[in-house]
Amino acid sequence: MTFFLGHYGKVKLRRKSPGTFSSFVLPADVNTTLNRVGFDGSLDNLLTGDQIVITTTDARGLDFLPTATWPDGGGATQNSVTVYCNVNALGGLRLFETFSAAINNDRSVEYTLETFTGAALPVDVQIYGSVERVLGDVTGFSFNTDREALDTTTMSDRFKKMYSAGLLSGAGSIDCLFNTENSGLIENSLLMLQLINRTDIGSEFSCFLQLVESDTYSKTKDIYYEFDAMVTRTGIEVRPDQAISCVIDFVTTGEIRLLIGEPSGYILKEDDDRLRLQQNLDFLLTEVTD
Repeated sequence: MTFFLGHYGKVKLRRKSPGTFSSFVLPADVNTTLNRVGFDGSLDNLLTGDQIVITTTDARGLDFLPTATWPDGGGATQNSVTVYCNVNALGGLRLFETFSAAINNDRSVEYTLETFTGAALPVDVQIYGSVERVLGDVTGFSFNTDREALDTTTMSDRFKKMYSAGLLSGAGSIDCLFNTENSGLIENSLLMLQLINRTDIGSEFSCFLQLVESDTYSKTKDIYYEFDAMVTRTGIEVRPDQAISCVIDFVTTGEIRLLIGEPSGYILKEDDDRLRLQQNLDFLLTEVTD
């Protein structure tokens, strides 16, 4: 009988690093009725649930936010604000103080906006979010590594020994069912489809492919791949008699590590149980309704 150790495999995702982009907010970009503000780059680079820092170098500060939201009720000009955003289909942003409010689009606690006049406000947007999330509805994944052979005929003996093995690269694909719902630390497949559309920041992410988990196989330690990758292709298959399925292809962009032991993101207690390492920055979630 054949046993496949990866039957309980997991795919964990994490944004590789905070990204930034610059834009301008025009007076016409502020809608006080819907409390939405939009600017170039928001639709391509932001997802609902992103925690962002909006900063301006303009002497007026973030003039589209009422002074009541500034420090000490308007005692100082607000040049920077840290918020969670809800993004609609046109790239309009609704701002919230908490992650859950942004995901649920809870308008009872949204940040109010106000109109302003004059020239456009230059803004820099920095995106945070580094908490690992498990990709939901995964039906399988594949991962291949390759080492490129190098021509060393023109190198000295010293450099032949160092570089003749070539560089290690990897590529793979993730198969999952299409879904738009989120639950706790479970991410939906819509995120992976949206990553490839991100233009300024790119479609890079950190990936964690778990082959064996000690919770499932009590006599075996965790065995997993950990690397940074970039989404290169996505595909969707729709059939009337089957669930909608997705395929996400990726290539690695850095070091590939096959590790054995406790995965990063956990801390050990004295009783050898595992605790999830908590962080105050929630990762990406998506929502398709305004």
